[in-house]
Amino acid sequence: LLLLLPLVCLVSASPVSADRVVNPSRITFDALGRIDNDSLLVKALATDGLVSLTNIPGFEQSKRRLMSNLHTCMLDLGDDIVTAHHFDDGTTRRSFATSTLPEVGAQPIKSLEDIPMNSNSESCQSFQGELSSFRSSVEAATDLFSQKLSTEMRAYLQTPLMSSNVDGVVYNSINEVVAGGEHLEHFHSYQKDNSLENAGETTIELHTDQGFFIAFTPGLIASSNDPTKQMKLSDGFYVQDRYGTKASVNFSEEDDLVFMIGDGANQYINNNLIDSKDAMPLRATPHALSFPAQIDSSDVRVWYGRMVLPPNNALSHGMGLTHGEVREALMDASTTGKSISLGCSSQDMKAVIHTTRHLSGPSVILNCTADELFCWYRCQPLDDELNTCSDRNLTLECVDSRGQITDPAQHNGAAPACYNSTAPLSSDDGIKVVAIGASGGRGGGGRDDLSWSGGGGRDEHMSTKSTSTGSRLFAWSLVVTFTISAILSVIS
Repeated sequence: LLLLLPLVCLVSASPVSADRVVNPSRITFDALGRIDNDSLLVKALATDGLVSLTNIPGFEQSKRRLMSNLHTCMLDLGDDIVTAHHFDDGTTRRSFATSTLPEVGAQPIKSLEDIPMNSNSESCQSFQGELSSFRSSVEAATDLFSQKLSTEMRAYLQTPLMSSNVDGVVYNSINEVVAGGEHLEHFHSYQKDNSLENAGETTIELHTDQGFFIAFTPGLIASSNDPTKQMKLSDGFYVQDRYGTKASVNFSEEDDLVFMIGDGANQYINNNLIDSKDAMPLRATPHALSFPAQIDSSDVRVWYGRMVLPPNNALSHGMGLTHGEVREALMDASTTGKSISLGCSSQDMKAVIHTTRHLSGPSVILNCTADELFCWYRCQPLDDELNTCSDRNLTLECVDSRGQITDPAQHNGAAPACYNSTAPLSSDDGIKVVAIGASGGRGGGGRDDLSWSGGGGRDEHMSTKSTSTGSRLFAWSLVVTFTISAILSVIS
């Protein structure tokens, strides 16, 4: 099971509370099959980082029949077979894990492999009876999504997107990356112990998934006593929008499958965009889950997600290792408790992630000193020039390669810079971005007066970038130091 669990980046450890409610962009399955180069999909993913696919043929009925039996099947199998984790807010999550492999296809759920179809569990029989159809529909929708995303972004991407350690094997399109990668699949059931004092706290803190994207079904409330009881939509799913505001996502009954961008887009898609005002980076979406106490204590939240990872033989930028080798190293560290360093370009850069509870959310230790700034998900050293920003009426910010203030928790090649926030900004599409305030280090406050056009850099805003070796070497290499006791699945 551990080999199926992906990595996440924690964005904030603060409790989740919604400042507003948002509705996801929606596209019907048929319309997605018809649209060509009008960029409807990319615009939604660049703005909000997620889009809902509706009216997938036969999917709604299959999804409800499957998910209504998930929790009771898990209870019938027992905790000796089903992986369970207890969160601090009193929520217990039970999980089935599996994967879909390139050129091999859907793998079985090991927890169910030895359970005969004629077993005494009617719920497990019903769940297994719908499983193949459900996963086939998700496969078809994921394939269509990746094809259309490839079509819309093809003109703005350099090729190859990814090279590999196999002679002659490269990945030239988004569709090839998706088809060549392993897809991790999880079925989760969340049950709340209402008796605990902290039952109202956040279940899963704000984080960004490390995969390219995830396809998931919005959470449904099912009964642990009666699989035939009508299910309803669950609330408590939050995102952090491009302005840094936490928002509750208002899903509806028509939302069959939601596609949400992960941090992998920053590592092998956005860094391959050409220098064009029309090129739109995909937005990795920080998200969180709060599972509130239920009036009926037998009610549970059921959810499915499919995370798309990069091809195992694809080379990770600047590391000399494949993504498969990086993952194996992290898995080894997770079982031995070792501290490992992967491809660090400078000993002065560090990003330490501690995971102290099995199948729980990580906590981030940001040991940034007064002479460092948290930027590009690590503490970056400040040279003498950067320590004098305020003396020159400039602000110290985390700035990306386009010259824009950026979220310091993103893996996007950013570096500390003295920034002139009063310089005029040209804007082609008026899309506004706000940096999340840097934690640790100095400066780094968020701004809401910036416009981004998706084009080239805005050098007039930067007085200087750090000239130190560590801060200059940010050419899209994945530079991370991990201290890990477990690799986790906290996708919600």
